[in-house]
Amino acid sequence: MKRINEWYFIQNVYFKFLPFLFLYLLNCCLFSQNNFIGDEFRYVSFANNLLHGFYSSPYPNINLWNGPGYPVILMPFVFFKLPYLIFRIFNAFLLYFSLIITYKTCRTFSSPKNATLVSILLALYYPIYGDALLILTETFSWFLISLICFLTIKCFQQKFFSLRLVLLTAFTIAYLAMTKVIFGYIICVMLLLSLVMFLSAGYRKYAKQTFMLFLISFVFCLPWLLYTYNLTNKFFYWTNSGGMSLYTMSTPYKNELGDWDILGESISHPNHNFFIDSISKLTPLQKDDAFKQKAIINIKQNPQKYFSNWLANLGRMFFSMPFTNKAQSIRMYLLIIPNMIIIVLLAFVFAISLFKHIKYPIAIQILTIFLIMYLLGSSFISAYKRMFYITMPFWFVLIGFFFSNVVEVRIKDRD
Repeated sequence: MKRINEWYFIQNVYFKFLPFLFLYLLNCCLFSQNNFIGDEFRYVSFANNLLHGFYSSPYPNINLWNGPGYPVILMPFVFFKLPYLIFRIFNAFLLYFSLIITYKTCRTFSSPKNATLVSILLALYYPIYGDALLILTETFSWFLISLICFLTIKCFQQKFFSLRLVLLTAFTIAYLAMTKVIFGYIICVMLLLSLVMFLSAGYRKYAKQTFMLFLISFVFCLPWLLYTYNLTNKFFYWTNSGGMSLYTMSTPYKNELGDWDILGESISHPNHNFFIDSISKLTPLQKDDAFKQKAIINIKQNPQKYFSNWLANLGRMFFSMPFTNKAQSIRMYLLIIPNMIIIVLLAFVFAISLFKHIKYPIAIQILTIFLIMYLLGSSFISAYKRMFYITMPFWFVLIGFFFSNVVEVRIKDRD
């Protein structure tokens, strides 16, 4: 009986990854601050608004800077007036359960040993540890993406159509869109892609399920779009933060690289103070439109500079650099090295897969396109490392699938 209990302890996935929960908790307890940092106050304020029966201030002073997904999660913490540390400890549990979900995802196509290895490597991806200290959407989005990977693969593995599983998967995708509104646009892209799948004989049998999945996801997003329409009288309006982000990316000035931080000094900055002053008295909705219009003008007049900013944007998203007027340090290597390893591995996976014409399960293909579209869309507005970080659960799953089912690595004994 004792041996059975020991074996159960070793094999049970919840016990297996318990040391990493302790590591996550230790990280939060040792390095968290007892005050709001950056955008944390905004998310907590939205949660407080929801507790009082509204989300945004009424027109014209609207505030739709982000979707309601994460503030809804924060509502119990705000209601009970819990210490800020508890908010951050919640992130530790999100990361822990993400490991378990990733393990179970990998078990659908690989051995327990390989699934455990992939999950451990994901747990050792230390750049996410800094985001786990913050009351922001990144850790929650990381969790949602790991859950979407698991549910989508399960959804397409079913021999018979499961409406319950499709609804759950669609809801999770929609909730990701409510947390990171850019995914709302990606849902629409995937809907169009599913229609194209009907035209291909090889994908036609998956087209209906794919279309249903993303159509239901979009339907779940409709309450938010109806709410924003009621406030703004604009169809398909997700957020009023996109205009400013596109404006900073379109900056035509040689000494600027398109990052959001250039507006930090815009009031006294000779490159921007005239335009910022000219729109300072506009309503938030009008400002968003003004930023978009100015950005389009900048891009049309300076397409080469926008392309240069886009290349810099890719660097910020994947390697946390370069930034405008920001001193670089040796610490940047700590962020660059793990991402460089991941990107080299992904380049190897994609190159071999294309060269050898390897066909992946349909769920893996759909998830790959879904997240590539997200990264591509993010690259056209001011992007940061966190936009790439949150997709890590899937890339580890993809790499795990490749080395478990496509190639076999052996160490040859020397004679």
